[in-house]
Amino acid sequence: MVYNENIMNIIDTHVHSNFSFDGEHSPREMIEKAIELGLYALTFTDHIDVSNYYSSYYKQSELMPLGAAEIPPLIEEYADRIRIGFGAELGQFMHEPALAEKLIADFGFDFVIGSIHEVREHEDFYYLDYHSQDIPKLLRLYFAEMLETAQHADVDVLGHLTYFLRYITGRDGIAVDLTEYTENIREIFKAAVGRGIGLEINTGGLRKQGYGRADPGLEHVKMFKEAGGEIITIGSDAHRTSDLAADFREGAEIAKAAGFRRIAYFEKRKPVFVDIM
Repeated sequence: MVYNENIMNIIDTHVHSNFSFDGEHSPREMIEKAIELGLYALTFTDHIDVSNYYSSYYKQSELMPLGAAEIPPLIEEYADRIRIGFGAELGQFMHEPALAEKLIADFGFDFVIGSIHEVREHEDFYYLDYHSQDIPKLLRLYFAEMLETAQHADVDVLGHLTYFLRYITGRDGIAVDLTEYTENIREIFKAAVGRGIGLEINTGGLRKQGYGRADPGLEHVKMFKEAGGEIITIGSDAHRTSDLAADFREGAEIAKAAGFRRIAYFEKRKPVFVDIM
């Protein structure tokens, strides 16, 4: 795990607390660790997945407010030590757009990541056995849904664009040639740029499932820049204190190599830009 020496470059915009079903530590514990590490800012983006397994989980759970009562007071309490955002990782927005829009309206988030963890009529990519899947068909469905998200969803960035590779390639050892989907990805980026939506560099792929790469990697971050993209965020996808800001030097180097000179975090759904040092 590597941290950038310059605190102005440590802005973690993808953090899960125990208000996510798979998070381990409380918001206060995450904040205290972030301060210890010298983070300039972090944003809580606990899960709101609005389809299949996740939809039933959240509808039945008292975690549904996703820290809405706890996190805003902490933002005020720690305001003189760290900038904290209250956001959400909103998965499968276009599976239930009315529900997704209601949740955004109800909770007043600073930042919304648009992610896809599962495509329609399938489980999360985590649970699939790729030795028995039609992978090209699955990826066509994935990129079609990501295009829908870029075209219509009320989100600020597209999250971990190559999430599926953690499991197809990292865990199950099946190589995927993403050049077959280059035009799909360009179309997604064109739609995102047209609506002012940014792209996340998620460093979770560097340490999860043996994948060893950021989600997405340099080739796609560069493609986003070439499409006119201006907003890049870097997120650790931390679900525990030990993963906060993990591998951020590499995330920043990807952004710089792609031609970006600034990264962003969000306040009240507006980007705040900070130079990459």
